[in-house]
Amino acid sequence: MRQDSTASRIAPTGIDPTGIGTAPHIPVTATQAVALATALGLLLLACCFVRTVDPDERMVVTRGGRGSRLRGPGVVAVVPGLDRWVRVPLTVRWFEIAWLDATTRDAVRVVLTAAATGTVRDPLRYVTVSRPDPAVEWVLEAELRRCVAERDLAELATLPVTGFPDLAATVSGRTATWGIEISDVQVGRIDVRVDPGLVRWANTPAARR
Repeated sequence: MRQDSTASRIAPTGIDPTGIGTAPHIPVTATQAVALATALGLLLLACCFVRTVDPDERMVVTRGGRGSRLRGPGVVAVVPGLDRWVRVPLTVRWFEIAWLDATTRDAVRVVLTAAATGTVRDPLRYVTVSRPDPAVEWVLEAELRRCVAERDLAELATLPVTGFPDLAATVSGRTATWGIEISDVQVGRIDVRVDPGLVRWANTPAARR
């Protein structure tokens, strides 16, 4: 009579006695654990200390509140908590002036719209101003009023076509302090404000005679 031995009932290595396959256990040594922890730590440090600057921007890095430096494009190293950084786009930006009140040389009130294009030429100067773009618009408004005040109403008729030839250079001369260069200024439209008193007079019988 044949008897099954205990050894014959033992499953081969890597196979569960129930018949379900199991993956072999691979022990992790202390050296491998340290290497894995080091790799994860370096990856975390890279995420915290490394920044990427695009070709159309620059990064101004200030360490300890002083000594601003210009960085980029490419990979830039910073120290969180010690460094302060600001990204400055170098792309063309628009400055729009809507419904600007001005007075001509012959004392006629007009309303005009205009737009200017400009770029940041000096990022280090640009970041020293808290609100540089509104400051540029304020300068543009002031120079537009000055240009209108130097002309009679009849001279303004061609402005939407010719514009103010020297206005961009004049504005740039003032905005260069903030690192911004104005390349072009275009006048959209010019409307003449009608005096309400004149309108009331035009509706009187005396005006119709």
